[in-house]
Amino acid sequence: MSTRSLICEKIDDDKYKAIYCHSDGYLTYNGAMLIDHYSDKNKLEELLNLGNISCLCEKVNPDPSRPHSFDYNQRQGDVVVAYGRDRGEKNQEARICTLEQLRNWDWIEYIYIFNENNEWEYANYPFDDFEKVKDGLAKKYKRLGIKRPKDFYGFWTDTTLKAEKKRQEQEEM
Repeated sequence: MSTRSLICEKIDDDKYKAIYCHSDGYLTYNGAMLIDHYSDKNKLEELLNLGNISCLCEKVNPDPSRPHSFDYNQRQGDVVVAYGRDRGEKNQEARICTLEQLRNWDWIEYIYIFNENNEWEYANYPFDDFEKVKDGLAKKYKRLGIKRPKDFYGFWTDTTLKAEKKRQEQEEM
């Protein structure tokens, strides 16, 4: 099952440029990935210009000397997988929407907005309140009882969380 999200840039008072992201929309993946790799407006524009995506990764563009496509066995693991570029689907362009339209997009669990202050904000369903992604991550990791690991993007299971706590405890010694 996928955690669907919208990745948006505020472009005017109540106008947002938005793309759909099918996978890993939760805070500890897409939220962390966005603040770590897409806080530069130029790189964000490259991402939004791809249109709707299957999954967000560190890099927008693949290494041209290696294969990259929508097929799992042809993906470059650190590169965004886009429906238009990598699977040839039509009508995948970013949309210009109001906040109300973003809130009413079907099947979305998280909305991420790069605001006029060049900061990432997010809300999860039912999208009542937005907060800064960095603040949401800080709260999440405090509840988990660990520091946010550098370059970790993913979901914490009991097993992985226990291993990370142990690793961090050993690192502090």
